[in-house]
Amino acid sequence: MALGIDSAAHEGALAAGAQTIAVLACGPERAYPARRKQLHSELAQRAAVVSELPPGTVPYRWAFPARNRIIAALAQMTVVVEAAERSGSLITAEIAADLGRSVGAVPGHPGSWHSSGANSLLRDGAHLVRDARDILDDLYGAGVVGADRARPLPLPAGLSADHQAVIRAVESGFSTAASIGESCGAAADVLAPLTELELLGVLRRRDDGTYVRL
Repeated sequence: MALGIDSAAHEGALAAGAQTIAVLACGPERAYPARRKQLHSELAQRAAVVSELPPGTVPYRWAFPARNRIIAALAQMTVVVEAAERSGSLITAEIAADLGRSVGAVPGHPGSWHSSGANSLLRDGAHLVRDARDILDDLYGAGVVGADRARPLPLPAGLSADHQAVIRAVESGFSTAASIGESCGAAADVLAPLTELELLGVLRRRDDGTYVRL
């Protein structure tokens, strides 16, 4: 539940109604860092909070690398979003690779130390992750999106009426920006929602310019 990517991932999963598990390097009843107490409470009520350490255990430095092996084992794929060269995320990625799990990384600016670790993973053969499509392609095979999946991915919370209208159009079989616009009754107004939904990982724009539901 660390500040930054960790918390954002949990919050995004909760908002989308997806499953998420927080693995702690302290007793399971402790919120660490303390300012994430509200997130800890929501995870405990709506998802899962686990720890191999007994209640009352305070977070020690050695517990974090040990905790990472559980994270790697629970996940089908470990994705490093941002990491410096000595980041604990790289320990998780190494363990995941040793377990035979998939490892991916989001590329960062080559001059940024915040991304030096993630870029090193890519250099060493990690899967390139640019968006949700890359993760799905790695886990389920290239092109396995939309109707090819058993069920679509959960929608994020807070979508506007325009977003929902575009999603309904795509799910009804309209695939081009023009046809989606005609279906929504506002051809000039769908480009922004289409782009936003693509960034949110709800839609995918194919090479031929058509859109499919993820």
